[in-house]
Amino acid sequence: MKKVLLALALMVLLSVLASAENDSVTTGPYKISFDIGFNHSDYNVTVNAPTETEDLSGNKSTVYKVTIKNNPRLMNQQKIDITLTHFEKDQERLPIDMRAKVFEIALLNINLYSNVDAKGRIIDGVEGIAASADLVYSGQKIKTVWANYYPAFDWKRLDCFIMSTYPWDKGSLQLLKTISIEKLNVTKKQSV
Repeated sequence: MKKVLLALALMVLLSVLASAENDSVTTGPYKISFDIGFNHSDYNVTVNAPTETEDLSGNKSTVYKVTIKNNPRLMNQQKIDITLTHFEKDQERLPIDMRAKVFEIALLNINLYSNVDAKGRIIDGVEGIAASADLVYSGQKIKTVWANYYPAFDWKRLDCFIMSTYPWDKGSLQLLKTISIEKLNVTKKQSV
């Protein structure tokens, strides 16, 4: 009987360990690693082509976007957008409490959001912002999670924004706890 119970306990432990898988994607010179707490077969990851842009004052940046969408057969359509913006020049950085307030005000000024709450939070080993807000869309209220941080290896020029419609305890929190961005060693081709 002990052997049967031990075998059952081992099977349960292995199924729990196998239920969530780390994932990683490459976009431009960046590798994004994460775990949202679901099996790979439960979601799809799309990496968009980088886009270059220039603001009104001539500051150039490149935007890299990754979208994670759940398999809708499992639950209502959920998605996570991870957007990296690399600026050509160093950016001014506000203290964390001011960043949280700016984040709240920005979401409230988009008339689709209410019940906005933003707090400082460690993300990928650095101070960042995590926020929740209710999105009212087509008469339906959708709880959204937002986050922003500056990866340590290029904190003056690289922004990471995250938007998630996954529930806090079923995807969003796990993502914020596990996301890691690193810059890959990319070498340019030398002309002969």
